[in-house]
Amino acid sequence: MRRCLLLALVVAMGLFLSVGDVGGQKIGGKLIIAQGTDAESVDPINFTASPTASIMEHIIQTLVRLDIEEERGELKTEPKGVLAESWSVSPDGKTWTFKLRRGIKFHDGTDLDAATVKLSLERALHPDCAAPFRSAVLGRLAYSPASLTTGTVADKNAIVWRANLLLGPEGNNVSVALVAGPSLSVSVSGSAITVTIPTGTTAAAVIKAVNENAAANKLVWASNAPGSDGSGAVTPVPATRLSGFATSVEAPDPQTVRINLASPFAPLLQHLAHTAATIVSAKRVREAIAAAPPCGKGLQDKVEGTGPFMLKEWKRGERMILVKNPNYWEKDAAGRPLPYLDELEWRVIPDDAARMIELEKGTVHIAVRVPPLDVPRLQRDPNIVLDFTTSVRTIYIGMNVRDRIPDKPDGAPNPLADKRVRQAINYCVDKEAIVKTIMGGQARVSDAPIVPQVFGYSRVEPYPFDPARAAALLREAGVTLPLKLKLHHPRGRYVRDVQVAQAIQAMLGTCRIEVELIPMEFVSFLALINKAPSEAEHQLYLLGWGTITLDADYGLYSLFHSSQWPPGPFNRGYYKNDRVDTLLQQGREESDPTKRKAIYAEAIKIIWEDAPWIFSHSESQITGIRKNVKNAEVHVTERLILWKTWLE
Repeated sequence: MRRCLLLALVVAMGLFLSVGDVGGQKIGGKLIIAQGTDAESVDPINFTASPTASIMEHIIQTLVRLDIEEERGELKTEPKGVLAESWSVSPDGKTWTFKLRRGIKFHDGTDLDAATVKLSLERALHPDCAAPFRSAVLGRLAYSPASLTTGTVADKNAIVWRANLLLGPEGNNVSVALVAGPSLSVSVSGSAITVTIPTGTTAAAVIKAVNENAAANKLVWASNAPGSDGSGAVTPVPATRLSGFATSVEAPDPQTVRINLASPFAPLLQHLAHTAATIVSAKRVREAIAAAPPCGKGLQDKVEGTGPFMLKEWKRGERMILVKNPNYWEKDAAGRPLPYLDELEWRVIPDDAARMIELEKGTVHIAVRVPPLDVPRLQRDPNIVLDFTTSVRTIYIGMNVRDRIPDKPDGAPNPLADKRVRQAINYCVDKEAIVKTIMGGQARVSDAPIVPQVFGYSRVEPYPFDPARAAALLREAGVTLPLKLKLHHPRGRYVRDVQVAQAIQAMLGTCRIEVELIPMEFVSFLALINKAPSEAEHQLYLLGWGTITLDADYGLYSLFHSSQWPPGPFNRGYYKNDRVDTLLQQGREESDPTKRKAIYAEAIKIIWEDAPWIFSHSESQITGIRKNVKNAEVHVTERLILWKTWLE
């Protein structure tokens, strides 16, 4: 739901630069936003959280966006063109054609064209780039770089050679040869790579030598094949070409992008509106890949987009400042240049109370995630208005369900691998009490892994608070009490996240489950839980997920399909159920809405029974805004939209 805040004039002294007045809108000034966490990155292939996306969408843009309105409790979506001015779909639903707007330039002065769109999307899809949202957002788009596998997994010497992203179909012309010789060396001639290998050279040594060779990097990136650790000795391989380049994304002319799908996918536009599908300057991408192959990770600190603001300064853990793009393409309804503001500053203030104090003092203009218990006091402040906006975010406590932690032979046995233990933990937690006391009634007890406004939602009876039932399940599972567990959680990322974790700790304690709380800064927290199961040490972890496409595919596939285990994707408890995998894949491929609903209903029922989460609650967005802030938009996807905002 969008809220346009057109309220009485109150000037917060010292917060803004000089301003001018154009048609009622004030031009200039600096708007300051307080949020609980810092951005992870400004690179669309290297982020996972909505606070990051809220900033990024002021710098980089997508082909389309979703305008969302709430009508009688239901969310209605309407795709609107951003970089694409129009689009069409073939009668069979498999081919989408987008026409780009003309005259749009990136911050570095280069032009937007179809080849740039193609490069950005293929970068997000390239397996070496390991983009977290690759499968969740763009998984229906086919993309395979030219590649070659040498050696075997059984011999632990299997190497995957993938063509440089920038080569495209020319990657099929690259060849690789391993030849016996006195010392390890790498040579490149045209498109041919020759690696000289002494007897006993390991695959790991070959990979290191190739990836440290600048000439070779222009052609390929080498890595261990899945299941191979690189410890085995390689053997000679005759010159062999890479093969298999394929892509769903075409650029038939500078203004046309064509996406070809193997089967229809109804929510494609919703997925292309995701921040992970934003378009970045091709010049900047090429420079970044040259400096940091294979995917240009340097973009995480500096990116060139087409958005209304440009990155000026980033002091990690403290603030990020964006400055107005003087050449921004979009105009307001009267044809006047946007944005109105000169600068945006995001300040990192993890502590809820401190964030609210800054809002009340007037040292920040907007504070996100207002604690519900602070609402009455803030509502009495004549200089502040509170915005209440629907959220599509579910808060949960994930559980690592592997047999051992870490999941390797010498890992510790994991009691959470037993479904009965996970169900008992759910029965030990009084979600109604959390909603009423911790969240001040500004939340909803979860009755599915996704919220009711999302297509594919199907209600399941919540786990009631039943300590006796929990005790019986723990006895049945043979658990020795007290059961000791660790719960990692962020501080300042979600509404009252620390207090929710403390409440769950206390409730589980009544069932003789002793929980050690480990609060963490959010970016470090994500790094901890974003590990392969063989390296993971977390047991319980507090997270939230916003199904911002409003389609169950994004809310379920990303979190419960076994292909989405980290590192990278989001099934951080390593849940696996073969029937759920099958259903979620069917949901992606089925185009009939009624059949999709039935598929997701069955999947949700199984997930609920398996209890890989403590299914806690869904949030409401409460945002505090100084009254001199005009036309700030709080989006249902937890983004602030500020390029049409001004200060009075």
